[in-house]
Amino acid sequence: MKTGIKFILLSAVIATALAATPMEPRTRRPPNILVILADDLGIGDVGCYGNKTIRTPNIDRLAAEGVKLTHHLAAAPMCTPSRAAMMTARYPARYGLVPNERLETVVIPHISSKAALPLDEVTLATALKAANYTTALVGKWHLGMYCNLFGKSCPGPLKHGFDTFYGIPVTLFMEFRGPHSFWVFNLANTGFQRLAFTWLLSVVSLAFAKKKLQWRLSTLVFLLLLTHAVLFVLWFFTAHVGRDKGSLWGVSDWLHRAANSKLFRQDKVVESPIELDGLSQRLAAESRKFLADHAKDDKPFFLFYSLAHAHTPMFNAPNRERASKHGRYGDNVEEMDESIGTVLDSLKEFGLETNTLVYFTSDQGGHLEATDDEGQRIGGHNGLFKGGKAQGGPEGGIRVAGIYRWPGHLPSGAVVDTPTSLMDLMPTFLDLAGLPPLEELVPSAANKDLDGLSIADLLIHGDKSPPQERIMIHHCRQAIRALRLVRGDHIYKMYVGKVKWFEGSTQCGWGHTTGCFCYGDKFHLDISHAPELYDLAVDPYEDNPIEPDTDEYKKIVKFLRDYLKKWQESVYYPDPPMSNIVDVMWRPHYQPICWHC
Repeated sequence: MKTGIKFILLSAVIATALAATPMEPRTRRPPNILVILADDLGIGDVGCYGNKTIRTPNIDRLAAEGVKLTHHLAAAPMCTPSRAAMMTARYPARYGLVPNERLETVVIPHISSKAALPLDEVTLATALKAANYTTALVGKWHLGMYCNLFGKSCPGPLKHGFDTFYGIPVTLFMEFRGPHSFWVFNLANTGFQRLAFTWLLSVVSLAFAKKKLQWRLSTLVFLLLLTHAVLFVLWFFTAHVGRDKGSLWGVSDWLHRAANSKLFRQDKVVESPIELDGLSQRLAAESRKFLADHAKDDKPFFLFYSLAHAHTPMFNAPNRERASKHGRYGDNVEEMDESIGTVLDSLKEFGLETNTLVYFTSDQGGHLEATDDEGQRIGGHNGLFKGGKAQGGPEGGIRVAGIYRWPGHLPSGAVVDTPTSLMDLMPTFLDLAGLPPLEELVPSAANKDLDGLSIADLLIHGDKSPPQERIMIHHCRQAIRALRLVRGDHIYKMYVGKVKWFEGSTQCGWGHTTGCFCYGDKFHLDISHAPELYDLAVDPYEDNPIEPDTDEYKKIVKFLRDYLKKWQESVYYPDPPMSNIVDVMWRPHYQPICWHC
């Protein structure tokens, strides 16, 4: 009995001592991270950025509950290099994920293309995975799939830090709508004329040889089958490979759809061709399922929800057709907003809203020239900013929506006018989440110069103090077309190259592959001998260039020219893989096939 009392007293003393002993504070769990990336969405298409006729209540809600960036910039006016820059915080010209003047291809055109984001580049997913995050990509990738022989495995984003992938390996091309004819034999084409002559000559020759050489019927049949097999292969390549030399992808419409309209789960094709109508809802449902599956995890998660909208071709679920005041494009934007609402509502439903940092943006501005086969406009609107997708330096192609939300940590309804970049994403997330610097998370990143900066303080405190001096470079492929200098109350932008717009517009015609491409003599004008200079702080729409005879012009132009010279002397740009036809061409021996689709 006395022993039991002693044991109880001793236990009480120990418990009291432990309670009085200071404990190490428990490490705060980093926030979950949700990135929502639209495709080709114009800054003028969103309600909270001034649109009064397209309904985007869910994006508007994000802005009302978070921080809206009004001077948010893509690093490139095309999706492959822009997405690469966002994921790596580095200009894509640094690692060659851009074409050069020798090749027409401006993005990775095929699943089986060799061109891809280099494996030694460190992505946001790689960094967060190193920080013990569960990582997932739902939607568009378009940074290369690394298919092995015969396409047995195409790991794509799984090679760059993502644990799971469900989505689109390249982009959505207009040809994916279909159908397209497989049997093509246009006798107006010299290639088909040669094939017809070769076939006729072969049949006549075999018939003559049988009669003269007394072949058995089986020999004739075998040779006829062999001849037709060889001619079929020649016909296929004449009809479907390199048929249109002006094409961006070098294959026929039928082959382009057959080879690239595929939906992946992990490294395998699960749907071919992609059923476009309803795709937005399926991607949203997949994102919702991921959130439900990981809502109670001890580990934080990173979900990259990369939308299919509002890229061409225009498609909608039946209930979304003709729902907007702006035709098919407006329907697409409103369906996109609805899918964003599904994911945001899921955060709230699963109790994730308060500890999830959300970021929304677009990979570049709207495609002004885009029209469908019926002549209906299907490209975005960039507000009063000049230019659009593919144009290099003009604001309309690179000024995009940008919103951060993290309840309780970032202010609600705040607006930041300081220039920021999609490349700021990785350093900003690491900073806000309280994670170690990139080089500590991923030691191999120590030799990578980041072009993005942490804007965590700017998001928390806003434009209360003058922004730090910053220079941003605007590339077209590997060429530099403009530089932007943030200095005090000024935002200077110097053009050394401009596009040649059609008279009276800021675009170059109409068509789904038409654009004022920022390269070549047809659209590009070199003005490096007499740069144009604007102060976007007072002239955001680039209406009134600063006069060259002013001291301000001379001082800023000299400063930026000196900076550009030092940059070009010190920063090495490797030979781009996308400048090599072998790296971007369709490779049949690496083509993934879905045998059960």
